[in-house]
Amino acid sequence: MTIAVLPDNLIDRIAAGEVVERPASVVKELVDNALDAGATEISVLVDGNGTSLIRVNDDGEGVPFDEVTLAFERHSTSKIRSEADLAEIATMGFRGEALPSIASVAVVEMVSRPASQESGCRYRVENGRKGSPVAAGCPVGTTVEVRDLFYHVPARLKFMKSPRTEIKYVSEVVNRVALAHPSVHFRLHHGGKRLADYAATTRLEDRVRQVFGDAGSELVPFSLTREHLRCTGFASRAPQSFGNTRYMVTFVNGRFVRDKLLTHAMLKAYDTLLMKGRYPATLLYLELPHGYVDVNVHPAKTEVRFRRQSELYETVLSAVRGGLRAAAGDGPLSPPPGASDPPGPYPQAPGHQAVREPGPAYDAASLSPGLPLEPRRPALAGGPGFQPREAREQGEEGRFSSLTVVGQVLGCYILCHGAPGMVLIDQHAAHERVAYQRMHEDLERGRIERQELLMPQLLELPVTEALVLEEQLGALERAGFTLEAFGRNTFSLRAVPALLAEGDYRDAVRAMISELAETGGTAELHQGFQERLMSIACHGVIRANRALEMEEMKALLNELDETEFATQCPHGRPVMVQFSRGQLERMFRRA
Repeated sequence: MTIAVLPDNLIDRIAAGEVVERPASVVKELVDNALDAGATEISVLVDGNGTSLIRVNDDGEGVPFDEVTLAFERHSTSKIRSEADLAEIATMGFRGEALPSIASVAVVEMVSRPASQESGCRYRVENGRKGSPVAAGCPVGTTVEVRDLFYHVPARLKFMKSPRTEIKYVSEVVNRVALAHPSVHFRLHHGGKRLADYAATTRLEDRVRQVFGDAGSELVPFSLTREHLRCTGFASRAPQSFGNTRYMVTFVNGRFVRDKLLTHAMLKAYDTLLMKGRYPATLLYLELPHGYVDVNVHPAKTEVRFRRQSELYETVLSAVRGGLRAAAGDGPLSPPPGASDPPGPYPQAPGHQAVREPGPAYDAASLSPGLPLEPRRPALAGGPGFQPREAREQGEEGRFSSLTVVGQVLGCYILCHGAPGMVLIDQHAAHERVAYQRMHEDLERGRIERQELLMPQLLELPVTEALVLEEQLGALERAGFTLEAFGRNTFSLRAVPALLAEGDYRDAVRAMISELAETGGTAELHQGFQERLMSIACHGVIRANRALEMEEMKALLNELDETEFATQCPHGRPVMVQFSRGQLERMFRRA
């Protein structure tokens, strides 16, 4: 086989395959261009499944008459000028391949006019064949029509889905970009119907409400700023959860991305709050200097690389965890949100739901960022059993101690009543959370009880992992592991935390080294410990069917007041169930 240079039309179609996967990809590229043009209103119209017609209209700067043809040339762009610009990309697009790639697999017509020109320009490219620009009357801005997408690429066309499925992907793009840019008015039409109309707003809370409806006000806000990094967003309250991570949405400098590091940090924030295999709903907004992130790593611009990964990981983890702490609070319990009304379904993922028009005005003060991120964390009383606390000032009521204990029912549950109505508390789950918190505090504060090994265990590592371990020996020492170098790429494990079961500890060390390499050196090394702590807490606390005295039940409620995230056990199961007065009256047909 001889080497040959491919023809231009084939090169263009190969490039299009990297950028244009389906009609939603076209919408994303055109909307990104509109945002970079400074548009304040963007309208998207899709016909059928998107292959017959896509129209995106904006009121941005427009393209000058003499530059319209350049916009369809490969590697032509107005967004970068030199190699130095690649290090600090501040726009939504940058590769200069979107329009020529789309035009190589469709019929594309652009009508555009900048404010400085009296008339606009109309330019048409049909499956890579370029026409000539002609003068046209049009308002300031740009309209791009894409017709017969993939008509000459049957291999791609046969993989298109039904109109319902393809518009779902398009709405996903519109909703995500709307969440990232609340100051822009977005509209989406399909088949002659208006599916979305998101009016511009100066408050992110309003845009969240527009996209999510009433459920947007149930999300917990979080906010944290460290040096040049600002992390804000919203998260679902535990134990509300879902079966996958599709409801975890991340934006970096206004760009939707998928990133394992950020997802891992958010999931870490929910440790012991959700059951295994369950995931939260989160909206994460990161703002950082453009030089700290490389967005030029993926044709579809959905993947990025970060500098200072460890700092980023810790900031996201602290922000989300702090928001959850603040939402948990430490005051008296109150009726759950919407307790007087039947609970409604949680919305679909951003863009994956049926998009909606804006709801009525509402008070979003409860969603405003800036909640306290480091609430009081009192020391937990040591010793077995339950003893009433003296730390709380006389007359001060806690979340749980404010409840009136009625008694124990079915040998498992503590029946109470108070402001929230009727409350049932699982005595085993409650004590399990208290015991876990005590042991977790010792782990966090470096009070790890160690046990020396009679026979040190030798750990031989690949060179990359050995380098990570050499750099992080101090962190492992604080976590309770004592290791010493023992030849090239080999280490001697001499002491381990006493809470670990007897056996081969090298797998635990390897798992932590892997986590260190993944997160860039984060101090959160305790996943293996936490699972062990959960097991110890589960087997070493009050069991079901054990009779409790009244003073023991009250003491347990006092302990819950001094415990973080007391409404879930370490496995994510609920500690308590509430029934408001209205719910009880409806059950008995009194409402």
